[in-house]
Amino acid sequence: MTDPAVVAASAADTIAMWSAAAAWVGVLISGGAAFFAWKQWRKINRKMAMLTDSSAIADVLPAWYTRRMVDEHWLFGLLTIDGRTVVIKRILAVSDNAQWMDVELAESDEAEGISPALGPPITAVADDRRRASVKIANIVAAVDLWTS
Repeated sequence: MTDPAVVAASAADTIAMWSAAAAWVGVLISGGAAFFAWKQWRKINRKMAMLTDSSAIADVLPAWYTRRMVDEHWLFGLLTIDGRTVVIKRILAVSDNAQWMDVELAESDEAEGISPALGPPITAVADDRRRASVKIANIVAAVDLWTS
């Protein structure tokens, strides 16, 4: 017959081994969670620069209209994926990651006479509220709305 003290010691050793293994698994999972949390924190807190120089903007957003829309004060339309037109006077800045652009909106009276085929216009609500940020991915076309 086996000695009860030996059986108890063996059971205690087994429990201690499984407890240590569970602790190491917990450490690995916690370390992985901390690493992914740190990566997300870095992504969220990354500084985004807004470029205002037309040459730098043209490097980030190399479309035909970029340099014109930054340098000229004109009436342009940015056609959106939902069928509306953002009526702007010019592009003020573009984010260095080409995700956003700050624009100067036109007033509603400046947007009168725009073709209904371009969809409902989005304009400034007041003269002192002309700035807006537009997500570049939501723009499908850029057009001139005035002729020279």
